Amino acid sequence: MSKAYQFLSSWSLNKFLLISQGDLNVLSESLEMMLHQTKSLMTHLDSNQSSSVHPHSQLLLRRRLGALDGAVSELKTFSTLLLHTFSSDCKRMSGEIFEQTMPSAGHWRPSLRTGFPSSPSEYVSLAAQTVIGQVLEGVAPLSEDARVQALSITTTAFMEAWMEHILKQRIKFSVQGALQLKQDFDSIRELIQSDRYGLSAELHQRLLSLRVFQQVDSAVMCLLQQPQAKPYLRPRAWEPFTRCCPASSRDSMDAAGGSSITNLRSMEGEELTPCDPSVVTSDLPPLNPSSPGEPYLAPSAALGAAQREWLELRIHSSTPRWRLPGLHCLWKSEP
Repeated sequence: MSKAYQFLSSWSLNKFLLISQGDLNVLSESLEMMLHQTKSLMTHLDSNQSSSVHPHSQLLLRRRLGALDGAVSELKTFSTLLLHTFSSDCKRMSGEIFEQTMPSAGHWRPSLRTGFPSSPSEYVSLAAQTVIGQVLEGVAPLSEDARVQALSITTTAFMEAWMEHILKQRIKFSVQGALQLKQDFDSIRELIQSDRYGLSAELHQRLLSLRVFQQVDSAVMCLLQQPQAKPYLRPRAWEPFTRCCPASSRDSMDAAGGSSITNLRSMEGEELTPCDPSVVTSDLPPLNPSSPGEPYLAPSAALGAAQREWLELRIHSSTPRWRLPGLHCLWKSEP
């Protein structure tokens, strides 16, 4: 069994999976079959009083039954521990890769991103192939159940490490950045469904139904709900100063204080058109009446308490800013 840990520590996932999901399962099934047969034999001997089997042989058989029962129990415990270690190592490896390869905050800001993303970021391919790709190749000779178990563990650990890295680094996302992150997340779905690995349609469905995919979708939805800047409200104390300005100037100042909500239809001055097939638009949730200017987003059952953390990663802030109105009567004339 030490071989399994040796292969895992060296990240030889093909060999590790053959032992943990192949050989170990075969051994477990064989022991359970022997245990079942031995129990059946003991039951038959106990019910047959005229059995010619020597009492000493029956005693040995009972000892064999106890040994088999203990071996099956120990093997199940070891298998559970091995899978837990595998999950932890997948998550650790994924986290290390994201720390080294995922772009810094500037990559997800509007100043460095224009238009709409059409392909995943470069770092995703390296990370996915190092972890999920190796498992997809390693489970090829295994049974359907073994494939589901290994890929479910790997995919969940990988996506969780990805989300935890983003939250830990507190990367801020513009709308373009959020859409790019969605492209990156979706590339994992595409990898799983790739014809290259020959997974069945049923297996695709089971993997894509993992809760972790609901979590990343909810996270992206949080990032896309960019809050509206609070409209500029003129304090009453400034009223005497505004009387010296023409009405047209006051109107233009008030209009300049407001702003429109940043969403999928308006991104840094770019308007989406229905003819753009690369972007799927949807209506935003209504504004939250308890917080003017903030889109109302229903609590996410998938994200739970982490929803607030994802909302805080939006690049636009609804924090009010104090501004002195541009009163013409306060301007200094040139000498």
